Amino acid sequence: MRIKAVFFLLCFLCLSLPLTVSAADKPGVEVEIIAPDKVKDFPGIEMKITARIMNHSNQKIDDMMAYITMADLNKHWTVNLEDYGADQPITIGTLSPNETKEVSLPIRFVYTSRYHLYVTATSTKEPWIYSSSAIPIEIMGNTQIDPIVVKVVSIVEPVLLLGVFILLTIRRRMKTI
Repeated sequence: MRIKAVFFLLCFLCLSLPLTVSAADKPGVEVEIIAPDKVKDFPGIEMKITARIMNHSNQKIDDMMAYITMADLNKHWTVNLEDYGADQPITIGTLSPNETKEVSLPIRFVYTSRYHLYVTATSTKEPWIYSSSAIPIEIMGNTQIDPIVVKVVSIVEPVLLLGVFILLTIRRRMKTI
């Protein structure tokens, strides 16, 4: 009877232990975008996103890296940054206790849309992800098309081409006579 009681006590203790690492074990790392604070421009603009990664904890974090993450607000999905030239992370290395490092991440804005851009930092040695607050990105269309002009051009151009073709045809026939 005593063995069963000890067995059940051990089972209870094992099942009551947390299976994941608690949030208290997560180092206090902060990621902040320094510049720019927002972007409103046309497709093709290239720039550097400057971010600060701060280790507020008393433990070092080895093999840190930082990278850009973007969400397309119009389409409600994340962005594949391969087209944007921002798909490669920047290696930070070891972040000592209470150390701050700045990184500069390149990006080229390609498509017209509204985005939220984040800088994310992580370590290959730990499971934690640290992300900045988002900055708003608006990439505007670079043309202002007037519908009336489009209609006029779509009607006048074929008429002019037809007229030129008819004049050339008449001229050739006049030369052969």
